[in-house]
Amino acid sequence: MQMKKQNVARVFFALWPEELVQRALHTLAMEYQSRCDARAMNADTLHMTLLFLGEVERAYLPQLIQSASKVSVPSFGFALERLSFWQHNRIAYAAPLLEIPALNQLVTALQQELIAAGFPFENYEFNPHVTLLRRVGHTLESQTIPPIMWWVDSFVLVESVLTDTGVIYQILQKWPLSPMEN
Repeated sequence: MQMKKQNVARVFFALWPEELVQRALHTLAMEYQSRCDARAMNADTLHMTLLFLGEVERAYLPQLIQSASKVSVPSFGFALERLSFWQHNRIAYAAPLLEIPALNQLVTALQQELIAAGFPFENYEFNPHVTLLRRVGHTLESQTIPPIMWWVDSFVLVESVLTDTGVIYQILQKWPLSPMEN
């Protein structure tokens, strides 16, 4: 059974924040950690999942990477302005207040390329968020937060690797977005 695990990678596509955004998100998580009786995510793990694939055979990773490289959308920016909670899985997350058409365009383009290449993935409604806290013991009302501005000029393919000390994320590939059109 262990041999099988070495042949598969648990992967997802994501937006990976630049250091300034990462620090702002982590500061927010630390600010709410004790108020929510929760565990803050490590700064270097903060991200926004675009599309979760789950376990993919490593032999298919080159094809997956090639499919994702066909995605072409312009760079864009948005703001995370709300802190909310999901009680069913006990997390707190930062999210935008409004729909971001460019973000939806990126997710749709990615889904279309993967479907065309025959990659199965969980068909779920995209809900843009960055998980800040886990194992939340005390949820609060959803609330506005000072805006955290995020400029998106790339997306990544990430492998979730289980180690003795927990899960680490390894970026397998990064794709630039097109420069913003004038």
